Amino acid sequence: MRLPLTMGFVLLLAGCAGQPPVAPAPPPEPVSSDPQQCLDRTDCTTKTSRTLMFVFDYAEAGGALVQRKGDWLFTPSAAKPSGWPSLKIRLATPPAGRFEFASQCPAGNCRIGEADLLRVYRSYLGDEPCALTDAKALARCLEPSALSPSPRSAPQP
Repeated sequence: MRLPLTMGFVLLLAGCAGQPPVAPAPPPEPVSSDPQQCLDRTDCTTKTSRTLMFVFDYAEAGGALVQRKGDWLFTPSAAKPSGWPSLKIRLATPPAGRFEFASQCPAGNCRIGEADLLRVYRSYLGDEPCALTDAKALARCLEPSALSPSPRSAPQP
């Protein structure tokens, strides 16, 4: 009776020893809680595309079409007041840059406040856009939420 148990135990040990070692799980990718921060080149490229979606949706909603100069996207000074704030966005520089956003309501009577517009922009960067052309999506975005904007004054382009 002892011999079969010993043989079974030896075979079990031999089977376990022949197994390749299990590789440890890769460390989780770093996640930034700030949508305006990009973590690497791919993230910067993705967020640049989302920024372009934002500015085109902004223009479709009635804002001025922006111009580009280097890393800057901005509302041209010759744009007629349209009830929308002027924009100034600096694109992030990979690999770990930050998207800077500033807006100003030149007439003082805009359809959307500067802080609310920043919140909408950050929603685009976070891949949960609160489209300016969709009243329900915009209302959802403008409600107090966990998104806390970090306004910064951006330098002139």
